[in-house]
Amino acid sequence: MERLLPPLAADLIRPWVRKDYDEAALRAYLRKREPFSRGYKIFVQRLVLRTLKDGGLVESFRRGTPLPEGFGPDTDERCVEYPWVLANLPAGSARMLDAGSTLNYGFLLDQEVFREKSLHILTFAPEDQCFWKRSISYLFADLRDIPVRDGYYDVIVCLSTLEHVGCDNSSYTNQDSHREDRPEDFLLAMSELGRVLRPGGLLLLTVPFGVYLHYGWFQQFNLALLRRAISAFGCAAECTETFYRYTREGWHCATAEECAGSEYVRSYKGPPSQWPSPIPREPDGARYARAVACVRIVKS
Repeated sequence: MERLLPPLAADLIRPWVRKDYDEAALRAYLRKREPFSRGYKIFVQRLVLRTLKDGGLVESFRRGTPLPEGFGPDTDERCVEYPWVLANLPAGSARMLDAGSTLNYGFLLDQEVFREKSLHILTFAPEDQCFWKRSISYLFADLRDIPVRDGYYDVIVCLSTLEHVGCDNSSYTNQDSHREDRPEDFLLAMSELGRVLRPGGLLLLTVPFGVYLHYGWFQQFNLALLRRAISAFGCAAECTETFYRYTREGWHCATAEECAGSEYVRSYKGPPSQWPSPIPREPDGARYARAVACVRIVKS
């Protein structure tokens, strides 16, 4: 349709067409709630945006206090990771690194907390979405060898990325060189994050947590691995850990002990190219991880 319209008319009508498409997709998802079916991303985005507009909820994520009952059933860990990260980001200007490109979405970058940030997004390869018009810089590099001088960043966010370091990432990049089996390399990445963060700077880190699992394309952290990661970062002036656990009723603030037996959804045991289609629905509605560790570290 847009090809038949002059550019100005197309620009005016595009938001309305997109809104109608989003609403139809959301209704389609809510009818069956099939994992990752059409409309799921919109469902998650709206839940995250509602959360970020709720001052009480944002404060709960900032302090690691209990969430309301029934928060986010049938959703993946992004529904707690994103609010936790944004609740803990400092306001104002800062040199910031998104180590893993998990913030590379318009609905997140529209948030006020990013307005004065000088943001670099580091990932292996270019992605379809690119926000260079917002003066965001993209670095295509390896977290084990970050091409930035010591102490450059004020803030680093590494959200559900560390677990992929040294594993088989070829499904994401289509490069055989990224078909690795070096699960200990997360230690190298943590050391690099510590190197490029300035003294007094802030690292916000999240990983899937529970029973140790190695699915080839990622590994799920247990408490021992998490402790090793924190140690590899280097000297910390502050270190705060918050855990969230998924049940049939949704996401809850929990302890490490309560999350220790949490298992990742088994449908994703192989790399993405081997996932079943459609993804079977889990009895509890879990989408990926059933627990996540969120770690706030201030470098000494």
